[in-house]
Amino acid sequence: MERYVDLDKMLQFREKKVRIQEELKDKHKGLVTVALAMNIPGPVKTSPDILLAFSEGTKALEQVVSDSGIGIEEMAAISENAGYIKFYALNCFDPVLVKELAVRLEETHPLGRLWDIDVYDENGISMSRESLSAPVRKCLICGQDAKGCARNRTHSVEELIREINKMIFDWKTHQSK
Repeated sequence: MERYVDLDKMLQFREKKVRIQEELKDKHKGLVTVALAMNIPGPVKTSPDILLAFSEGTKALEQVVSDSGIGIEEMAAISENAGYIKFYALNCFDPVLVKELAVRLEETHPLGRLWDIDVYDENGISMSRESLSAPVRKCLICGQDAKGCARNRTHSVEELIREINKMIFDWKTHQSK
């Protein structure tokens, strides 16, 4: 069953995100914090497949962090109709290193394009891809700059959702082989 989310619920979700991010920053002074959410356009932000893709994202992020020798000090999560998000306070003082790991994961994992991994420095400032000279996120449909396509509404929400569902289906099919 699809659950439509109105603008008010989306704004409340964003407020919760900011509150938890601030709490982690204040509690773990100086440490890098990370938030992993999903890039899902339109009014339906949750489904069993979106949850599966989100869970894979958290698993993959936790693995790449662990493989880099970085510990996780604390985790927090929100799971509601407006979306899924997981927060991490990492035992790390180098946001550039963590952002590089996040960008690599977003660029190389079959579901990585669906994840939005935000990395924050000790002041709670988000690290941008541009600060690493990393490529901009590409549109799911045409491969152009995703922000430009979103701003210009180049593709319909229905087209984007079809592509997201295809990406998840292809990943699930590959996993079962």
